This record gives sequence, C-alpha cells and structure tokens, in this order.
Amino acid sequence: MDYVALKNEILTDPKTMGYAGKSDQQISDLLNTVPSVPTTIYRGLINAYEIINNTVPSEFSALAAIEQNRYLAITGAGQVDTSNANVRSAFAQMFAAGTTTRTNLSAMAIRNKYRWEELTGIDRAPSHIDIAIALRG
Repeated sequence: MDYVALKNEILTDPKTMGYAGKSDQQISDLLNTVPSVPTTIYRGLINAYEIINNTVPSEFSALAAIEQNRYLAITGAGQVDTSNANVRSAFAQMFAAGTTTRTNLSAMAIRNKYRWEELTGIDRAPSHIDIAIALRG
C-alpha cells in the first residue's frame, strides 16, 4: 500500500469525492465508489452466456454463415476476453453499426473504474485501517 499517495489523495481530494470530515470507514467506502465523471475499463474475461444474452436472435440469423461460425467459435470457448482488441474487432465486424447487438456488446464489454482503481490500477480499495495509517501513521 502506498500510504503517501493515499494520504495525498485524501487531503487534496482532486476528484471532489468528499473525504473531508469523514470517518476512516467512510473514506474507504468513497475510494471504492465510482466518481461522478468515471473512467472506463474493459471488463476482461466474461462468461460467454453474457454475450449470447445480449445478442438479438434475428441479427445473429442475418449474419453470413462464416460470421455465425466465428461467433460460435468465440462464444464456444466458455469465456471471452473483452479486453482483447481482436475479440472486440471481430464482434464489430460481425454486427453492423447501429444494430442492437453491436450496441449491447460494446456496452457490456466495459465498466466504470472505482476511484482507488483509477489511482492505482488495483481493484481493491484500502481498508479503514489503511486510511488510519495513511493519515495518522
């Protein structure tokens, strides 16, 4: 844990998260909150059923046989890595711009980062104990 960076975040509050006057636990909770102006990240590995659930059957049926086979090969892996540019490109090539499926899959592939994750790249916020150490040593 980088306590210097944590203390600086709390004292300067650059994203106006509202740390001032809060308890250590409340600050920890705020660091595990998505800021009002979030940064997004690709979700990474997701279960294939999420892709299938977000695919409009009529749009899948309208795909050429080769694209249907590619879709089935990707989803047949059980999990799909949405952080992989090749995977995202494959789905974008399969489903035309403006289709519901393309919109659904694009939206499903990303999520908002929590504040602590924006700062460190780590998806676990510091505990109230970490807050206490950073502020009071």
